[in-house]
Amino acid sequence: MPKKERRVIDSSYRSILSITIPMLLTMLSTNLMFMVDRFMLAGYSISAMNASAISGNFVYIFTYMLIGIASSAEIYVGQYNGAGQYDRLAVPVWQMFYMSLLSVFFLIPLGYFSDYVHTLPSYCLEEGIAYQRPLLYFGFLPSTIAAISAFFIGQGRSKIVTAVVLFGTLLNILLDYLLIYGCGHIIPRMGCFGAAFATIITELVQIVILLTVFFSKNNRITYDTWENRKFNGEIFSKCLKVGAPISAGHVVAFISWHIVQVVVSHVSAEQATIYNIGLNIYVFFLFVGEGLNRSIAAITANMIGQKDLKSIMETYKFFIFISLVMSGIVSIPLIVFPDMILNHITLWKNELAYLYDELKYMLYFVVGDSTLETTMLVIWGVLTAGGDTKYPAIVSQLFYWTLVLVPTFIFNELNKLTGVTIYEFTMVWLIICLVLFRRRFLSLKWYNRIV
Repeated sequence: MPKKERRVIDSSYRSILSITIPMLLTMLSTNLMFMVDRFMLAGYSISAMNASAISGNFVYIFTYMLIGIASSAEIYVGQYNGAGQYDRLAVPVWQMFYMSLLSVFFLIPLGYFSDYVHTLPSYCLEEGIAYQRPLLYFGFLPSTIAAISAFFIGQGRSKIVTAVVLFGTLLNILLDYLLIYGCGHIIPRMGCFGAAFATIITELVQIVILLTVFFSKNNRITYDTWENRKFNGEIFSKCLKVGAPISAGHVVAFISWHIVQVVVSHVSAEQATIYNIGLNIYVFFLFVGEGLNRSIAAITANMIGQKDLKSIMETYKFFIFISLVMSGIVSIPLIVFPDMILNHITLWKNELAYLYDELKYMLYFVVGDSTLETTMLVIWGVLTAGGDTKYPAIVSQLFYWTLVLVPTFIFNELNKLTGVTIYEFTMVWLIICLVLFRRRFLSLKWYNRIV
């Protein structure tokens, strides 16, 4: 058996960037796929875009619940790698793979009864169900991808995941075009169902590629990726213990976002459109925060395994700097060229011309909110690496419900709710969370070795 070589992850810029850049590209590609999905459907019909946004959020309540649990494998892979326990790296990956497969017993009945389980307004009901049902049937695929990806991300080998995601994005864009709009007499126009079908095919292809690399000869010999396939109740329970707060945070977050989205959608189709356009842009530009979050979590987990607090602090400062620079770069087009942005992302610009003033005002809040959340996600990544997953999940959602959800209902009752108002509430929420997260980071309560 060949000698097992250790990949050293330290606080040097080269080491950090070798992990962070691929992770940023991964999240950019993922969020681009999300945004392209929505705006291609906008070209099909505005009701289709709104339907996919509302139904998509409902589906994400369950898929991100599973992703939150499956992603906990990254923490254990990272700490095992930092501690040099290479023969254990595949164990948490397998356990979360099994968890994803077991979820079908819940997701399939949920998808089957989609006609009764929805919060869609009447003007987009049919398209929404067509989008929601197939994504629920195959809702185990995203968490399966997260489980397998954890094996590579936890080691800092994120380039593999990046390559797979980039390929998946290109494939999804092609399939979206063919299945949403159709192709002559060969492929009929499928609208929202076509977008969902394109996503499912893309996810299946990504899983096949990741499994092929996971079971490569080198990985089987070096990391026992096949030998560690047995169910391990202890590791399964540990992953659930760490992942449950992350998962609960995702569930509560998407429930609250879904409630807000539903409330706005019932104000008027125009306000729903303003809010959903802002949400699409907001989610897309969060690739910076999500990428930095995953990167610093993987790097910090390795450093915790090495018991190197000094390097963690140096890495944290560098990541805060990156977050501010990157947020500034991606925000420039939204601030300087709002008209150009809106003209390019709205295929139906003439139809929405009378909303442009509100849309431009909304973009300024999207810039502020995405910058604040990017910084918050960096700190959240450090806390997660130490297994401190309950605090950020509870604080985040407690204040979201208090500062965003409750005011949304109040303004709705007063007939003052608009799509822009919610982004104003969101900014207050993010400022409070950022202050509390930083205090938690400085307390060092997250610094523990959980492997």
